[in-house]
Amino acid sequence: MTGGPDLIFIGQVTIDDVVPARAGPWTREIGGSSLYGIAGARLWLDPQRIGIVARVGHDYPFDIERLLRAAGVGHIALRPIASDHLIEWLIYEEDGSRRSLPRNQGLRDVGAEGSSSLQPYLDLLLQISPSSEDVPADWLPAPAIHLCPQVGTRHPDSLAALSGRAGRITVDPSPHYSRRHDAAGLAALLAGATALLPSEQEIRPLIAALGAPDAVLALHAAGLAEIVLKRGADPILLATAGTLATIPVASVPVIDPTGAGDAFCGAYAACRLIGYDCVEAARRAAASAALVVGCSGAEQALRLEQPELSHRDSVF
Repeated sequence: MTGGPDLIFIGQVTIDDVVPARAGPWTREIGGSSLYGIAGARLWLDPQRIGIVARVGHDYPFDIERLLRAAGVGHIALRPIASDHLIEWLIYEEDGSRRSLPRNQGLRDVGAEGSSSLQPYLDLLLQISPSSEDVPADWLPAPAIHLCPQVGTRHPDSLAALSGRAGRITVDPSPHYSRRHDAAGLAALLAGATALLPSEQEIRPLIAALGAPDAVLALHAAGLAEIVLKRGADPILLATAGTLATIPVASVPVIDPTGAGDAFCGAYAACRLIGYDCVEAARRAAASAALVVGCSGAEQALRLEQPELSHRDSVF
């Protein structure tokens, strides 16, 4: 294929050992924010125009390139690394919530967020997280880039390297850094981002201090042009052009909540790229997330077809 992709996803692929809420066998599945992001984007954008940049450990057990080719993805840059790939237990509860625990030997006794014993886990996350240097040179400049959640300084480093080399850069922040900053600090850290697409948990201290609407407006006032706050079944909050919009969502049956936020971000990035305004992009992104929670696993998500939008209410 000639030329580079129009929308580049930079993010992780993972190995997920999924433990169901009800008694039954666990399953090992392919996962990762970049795959779910692509699942959302390809509902609106020809997947031949989509690219992925990711890293895979020497023990990665899945044929990820085959999966991506089957989904129609036209540009694939997978960098092999010498370290083990991160394996996580995903433990689901009957209320739909989940928690994750690293399964790799040596990481099973990690502590709570902020403790020193968490560092080996973060170090391995960083090793499997692609950087701007992993993007093929002939893919740039690109019309749009989406930065999936990453730890350490990957996001500010990527923004510094890629700003001016993409028409738009959307960012889904990681709570490992986003919770430590006020609005001004987070906006400064992510300078160069066109749009910030957090969930409530990723800016939880800011919401606790200001309330969700004022938190979104504060981030916008601090210099981020588009803020889209994902709130699960609650209305989306969108700040842009000095105004706050509330976008209602409708409840849908949930089979597996994994990847819903990533799919939302991917769909939003794709819809803004192809010309939808912020509100319509968020509405279509919510409909995309609704499809993802109605299936199970990244492989199923990558086979979804575009939803019907015959009314003005979002579906999530």
